[in-house]
Amino acid sequence: MQKLRYSILVYLQCGVCAIAINAPRLRPSPYFGSFSGMSYSSLEDLGRHDYDSFFGENNSLVYTAKAGYIDMGHLRESADRTRYLFEVCFENIRNSNTDFSFEVIEPAVYYVTLEYPDNWSQLNDDQKNRIAREVSIDMGQRFAHLSTVWHEIVTWYGYASTGLLSEKASSFSWEDSYSDLLGTKLAASVLRENTCDYNDGMTEIIGRELAKLDPQSVETAKKATETVKGKWFSGRYPFLTMKRRNFDVGFDDEFVTPFRVPGICDDAPEEPCRVPLLESLQQNGFKMRLTMTPKETERKDILKIIYRAGNGTTLQPQKDFPEIIGHIRKEAIRQSGRKVDKPVL
Repeated sequence: MQKLRYSILVYLQCGVCAIAINAPRLRPSPYFGSFSGMSYSSLEDLGRHDYDSFFGENNSLVYTAKAGYIDMGHLRESADRTRYLFEVCFENIRNSNTDFSFEVIEPAVYYVTLEYPDNWSQLNDDQKNRIAREVSIDMGQRFAHLSTVWHEIVTWYGYASTGLLSEKASSFSWEDSYSDLLGTKLAASVLRENTCDYNDGMTEIIGRELAKLDPQSVETAKKATETVKGKWFSGRYPFLTMKRRNFDVGFDDEFVTPFRVPGICDDAPEEPCRVPLLESLQQNGFKMRLTMTPKETERKDILKIIYRAGNGTTLQPQKDFPEIIGHIRKEAIRQSGRKVDKPVL
């Protein structure tokens, strides 16, 4: 089993463009009512996307008419998860590996088993590279989406990305799932456009796609937060109480529906975001199995939801995540009431 974690050699089709790339980095995101005060952005001051550095990025909140809050930290991080996982998959498929594993940001380890099309050995290198790229983009987006869902799950049970304070207060917060999924979608689009400069491509597509969601002014974003203060959340980080959470991650209908603040741009049509479905694998004759082994300290509380006898150590994300989230939702209802996952005041 080949394990790729910290850096891999990447080959892009725009010439012989070989670069070494590190795993994606964690980005701090703004918390509602944080000790430093919330920060908001307009479309004009988002800065330049940067896979390797914090310099130049503005990772505040943007409020959009069609999709509510967009957390730029979550969007950028999930985009970079997509890029990294695309490259992991691409390198393995180019080498015809049938089994490989990876980590992303959280300690959990994911295991991939691939069955190749019957004619794979008969294809020339150009054909293999073209198919490998197409399949790897879909796999990278799908795996990135699942990894962000896992982040929300494990933080519910107290996981701290920095090893310091529990992130339960922000687990499944109303902007996270949509922002994460949108980031994977934008990164996949950049990869399909096949530009050698990923950061430039992401900078351009973020501005272009957010414009379609009708971004509002900073003043409107602040008004939205004041509208939900005391109703969707109360207190200040780290003493934050979350009263509304969005558990929609797209497993039921293949779309994530945004949480929008009532009374803010009500006339605008909402814009659901579609989850990646791995259609290219079937079209190209691949079969794939994904499992994972949680390594976080909080894994015992999560695993016992699936393994009630306490004898299991692995999860199948597609099958098990919906059951785990359903369990978490019931806990949230007990804590915050039946409206916990409803965008109402």
